[in-house]
Amino acid sequence: MKKIYMYLLDTMADWENGYFLQGFTLQKMLPKQEYELCTVATSRKPIKTAGGMTLIPDIILDELDENQAAALLLIGADTWGSTEQTAILEVAKSLIEKGVLVAAICGATLGLANVGILDTQYHTSNALFFLTGMSSNYNGEQYYKDVAAVADDNLITASSAGSLLWAKYIFEKLEIYSSETIEAWYNYFSTGKASYFGELMNTFS
Repeated sequence: MKKIYMYLLDTMADWENGYFLQGFTLQKMLPKQEYELCTVATSRKPIKTAGGMTLIPDIILDELDENQAAALLLIGADTWGSTEQTAILEVAKSLIEKGVLVAAICGATLGLANVGILDTQYHTSNALFFLTGMSSNYNGEQYYKDVAAVADDNLITASSAGSLLWAKYIFEKLEIYSSETIEAWYNYFSTGKASYFGELMNTFS
Protein backbone atom coordinates (compact mmCIF):
# COMPACT_ATOMS: atom_id res chain seq x y z
CA MET A 1 0.00 0.00 0.00
CA LYS A 2 1.38 3.39 -1.00
CA LYS A 3 1.93 5.94 1.75
CA ILE A 4 0.81 9.53 1.94
CA TYR A 5 3.26 11.17 4.31
CA MET A 6 2.07 14.15 6.33
CA TYR A 7 4.82 16.14 7.98
CA LEU A 8 4.20 17.32 11.54
CA LEU A 9 5.94 20.34 13.02
CA ASP A 10 5.41 22.64 15.97
CA THR A 11 2.86 25.45 15.41
CA MET A 12 1.33 23.39 12.59
CA ALA A 13 -1.97 24.90 11.43
CA ASP A 14 -4.03 21.82 12.25
CA TRP A 15 -7.18 23.10 10.51
CA GLU A 16 -5.53 23.33 7.10
CA ASN A 17 -5.51 19.56 6.62
CA GLY A 18 -9.13 19.13 7.74
CA TYR A 19 -10.76 18.83 4.32
CA PHE A 20 -8.08 16.42 3.15
CA LEU A 21 -8.52 14.21 6.21
CA GLN A 22 -12.31 14.19 5.82
CA GLY A 23 -12.11 13.24 2.17
CA PHE A 24 -9.43 10.66 2.83
CA THR A 25 -11.74 8.80 5.23
CA LEU A 26 -14.05 8.05 2.31
CA GLN A 27 -11.60 5.35 1.26
CA LYS A 28 -13.54 3.01 3.54
CA MET A 29 -16.37 3.23 0.99
CA LEU A 30 -14.16 1.70 -1.69
CA PRO A 31 -13.77 -2.02 -2.36
CA LYS A 32 -10.03 -1.68 -1.82
CA GLN A 33 -7.90 0.97 -0.13
CA GLU A 34 -4.74 1.91 -2.00
CA TYR A 35 -3.28 4.58 0.28
CA GLU A 36 -2.23 4.77 3.91
CA LEU A 37 -1.68 8.02 5.83
CA CYS A 38 1.57 8.15 7.78
CA THR A 39 2.64 11.10 9.91
CA VAL A 40 6.33 11.95 10.09
CA ALA A 41 8.43 14.39 12.11
CA THR A 42 12.07 15.08 12.83
CA SER A 43 11.85 13.31 16.20
CA ARG A 44 9.43 11.22 18.24
CA LYS A 45 8.67 14.01 20.69
CA PRO A 46 5.05 15.25 20.70
CA ILE A 47 4.14 18.08 18.34
CA LYS A 48 2.07 21.00 19.63
CA THR A 49 -0.16 22.41 16.91
CA ALA A 50 -1.30 26.00 16.54
CA GLY A 51 -4.77 24.92 17.64
CA GLY A 52 -3.38 23.43 20.84
CA MET A 53 -3.51 19.72 19.99
CA THR A 54 -0.68 17.38 20.87
CA LEU A 55 0.28 14.97 18.09
CA ILE A 56 2.72 12.07 18.16
CA PRO A 57 4.23 11.14 14.77
CA ASP A 58 4.03 7.61 13.40
CA ILE A 59 7.64 7.66 12.24
CA ILE A 60 10.69 9.90 12.25
CA LEU A 61 12.17 11.36 9.10
CA ASP A 62 14.95 8.76 8.81
CA GLU A 63 12.25 6.08 8.49
CA LEU A 64 10.48 7.71 5.55
CA ASP A 65 10.66 5.43 2.51
CA GLU A 66 10.69 7.51 -0.66
CA ASN A 67 10.03 4.39 -2.74
CA GLN A 68 6.72 3.88 -0.91
CA ALA A 69 5.70 7.53 -1.10
CA ALA A 70 2.65 8.51 -3.11
CA ALA A 71 2.65 12.05 -1.74
CA LEU A 72 4.19 14.36 0.84
CA LEU A 73 1.84 16.85 2.50
CA LEU A 74 3.32 19.97 4.08
CA ILE A 75 1.02 21.98 6.33
CA GLY A 76 1.39 25.65 7.25
CA ALA A 77 3.20 26.65 10.44
CA ASP A 78 5.13 29.57 11.90
CA THR A 79 8.31 27.48 11.97
CA TRP A 80 8.99 26.90 8.27
CA GLY A 81 11.88 29.34 8.35
CA SER A 82 13.69 27.26 10.96
CA THR A 83 16.78 25.25 10.02
CA GLU A 84 15.03 22.27 11.60
CA GLN A 85 12.93 22.01 8.42
CA THR A 86 15.93 21.67 6.10
CA ALA A 87 15.79 17.88 6.08
CA ILE A 88 12.13 17.57 5.07
CA LEU A 89 12.59 20.20 2.36
CA GLU A 90 15.44 18.12 0.93
CA VAL A 91 13.07 15.16 0.90
CA ALA A 92 10.50 17.32 -0.91
CA LYS A 93 13.06 18.20 -3.58
CA SER A 94 14.00 14.55 -4.00
CA LEU A 95 10.39 13.44 -4.33
CA ILE A 96 9.57 16.09 -6.91
CA GLU A 97 12.56 14.98 -8.96
CA LYS A 98 11.19 11.43 -8.79
CA GLY A 99 7.74 12.53 -9.95
CA VAL A 100 6.10 12.05 -6.56
CA LEU A 101 3.42 14.53 -5.49
CA VAL A 102 4.36 17.27 -3.03
CA ALA A 103 1.47 19.38 -1.72
CA ALA A 104 2.14 22.46 0.42
CA ILE A 105 -0.26 24.95 1.94
CA CYS A 106 0.09 28.36 3.57
CA GLY A 107 3.41 28.78 5.39
CA ALA A 108 4.77 25.53 3.96
CA THR A 109 5.04 27.28 0.59
CA LEU A 110 7.62 29.54 2.21
CA GLY A 111 9.71 26.48 2.97
CA LEU A 112 9.53 25.43 -0.68
CA ALA A 113 10.47 28.95 -1.75
CA ASN A 114 13.53 28.87 0.48
CA VAL A 115 14.97 25.85 -1.34
CA GLY A 116 14.09 26.97 -4.87
CA ILE A 117 11.24 24.55 -5.56
CA LEU A 118 8.88 27.36 -6.58
CA ASP A 119 11.30 28.93 -9.07
CA THR A 120 10.34 26.73 -12.02
CA GLN A 121 6.70 25.68 -11.50
CA TYR A 122 3.37 27.47 -11.24
CA HIS A 123 2.32 27.97 -7.65
CA THR A 124 0.51 30.15 -5.14
CA SER A 125 0.82 31.12 -1.49
CA ASN A 126 -0.85 33.49 0.97
CA ALA A 127 0.28 36.40 -1.23
CA LEU A 128 3.16 37.18 -3.55
CA PHE A 129 4.56 39.67 -1.03
CA PHE A 130 4.53 36.85 1.55
CA LEU A 131 7.09 34.95 -0.52
CA THR A 132 9.15 37.89 -1.77
CA GLY A 133 9.24 39.54 1.64
CA MET A 134 10.06 36.48 3.72
CA SER A 135 12.33 34.44 1.43
CA SER A 136 15.59 35.86 0.15
CA ASN A 137 15.97 32.77 -2.07
CA TYR A 138 12.65 33.09 -3.90
CA ASN A 139 12.91 33.78 -7.65
CA GLY A 140 9.61 32.42 -8.91
CA GLU A 141 7.54 35.58 -9.33
CA GLN A 142 6.81 34.80 -12.98
CA TYR A 143 5.18 31.51 -11.96
CA TYR A 144 3.03 32.93 -9.16
CA LYS A 145 -0.77 32.78 -9.54
CA ASP A 146 -3.08 34.86 -7.34
CA VAL A 147 -5.63 32.08 -6.71
CA ALA A 148 -6.58 29.84 -3.79
CA ALA A 149 -4.73 26.74 -5.03
CA VAL A 150 -2.59 25.69 -7.98
CA ALA A 151 -1.79 22.24 -9.35
CA ASP A 152 1.22 22.05 -11.66
CA ASP A 153 2.38 18.56 -12.53
CA ASN A 154 3.42 16.93 -9.23
CA LEU A 155 3.38 20.17 -7.20
CA ILE A 156 0.24 21.46 -5.49
CA THR A 157 0.25 24.69 -3.51
CA ALA A 158 -2.44 26.67 -1.73
CA SER A 159 -3.04 29.76 0.35
CA SER A 160 -4.37 29.57 3.88
CA ALA A 161 -7.83 30.06 2.37
CA GLY A 162 -7.44 27.27 -0.19
CA SER A 163 -7.57 24.10 1.89
CA LEU A 164 -10.71 22.69 0.23
CA LEU A 165 -9.43 23.16 -3.31
CA TRP A 166 -5.99 21.95 -2.22
CA ALA A 167 -7.54 18.69 -1.00
CA LYS A 168 -9.53 18.33 -4.23
CA TYR A 169 -6.39 18.66 -6.32
CA ILE A 170 -4.62 16.05 -4.20
CA PHE A 171 -7.47 13.56 -4.64
CA GLU A 172 -7.50 14.22 -8.38
CA LYS A 173 -3.74 13.79 -8.75
CA LEU A 174 -3.68 10.54 -6.78
CA GLU A 175 -6.88 9.30 -8.43
CA ILE A 176 -8.13 8.01 -5.09
CA TYR A 177 -11.74 8.37 -6.23
CA SER A 178 -13.61 8.71 -9.48
CA SER A 179 -13.97 12.17 -10.97
CA GLU A 180 -17.70 12.01 -10.15
CA THR A 181 -16.98 11.31 -6.49
CA ILE A 182 -14.44 14.11 -6.22
CA GLU A 183 -16.69 16.63 -7.92
CA ALA A 184 -19.70 15.74 -5.75
CA TRP A 185 -17.52 15.89 -2.62
CA TYR A 186 -16.14 19.28 -3.57
CA ASN A 187 -19.55 20.66 -4.48
CA TYR A 188 -21.04 19.50 -1.18
CA PHE A 189 -18.36 21.04 1.01
CA SER A 190 -18.16 24.25 -1.01
CA THR A 191 -21.95 24.85 -1.01
CA GLY A 192 -23.41 22.79 1.85
CA LYS A 193 -26.29 21.65 -0.38
CA ALA A 194 -27.76 18.30 0.65
CA SER A 195 -28.35 17.35 -2.97
CA TYR A 196 -24.61 17.14 -3.51
CA PHE A 197 -24.28 14.91 -0.46
CA GLY A 198 -26.78 12.58 -2.08
CA GLU A 199 -24.78 12.63 -5.31
CA LEU A 200 -21.63 11.86 -3.34
CA MET A 201 -23.15 8.82 -1.64
CA ASN A 202 -24.58 7.59 -4.93
CA THR A 203 -21.12 7.50 -6.49
CA PHE A 204 -20.19 4.71 -4.08
CA SER A 205 -23.26 2.56 -4.77
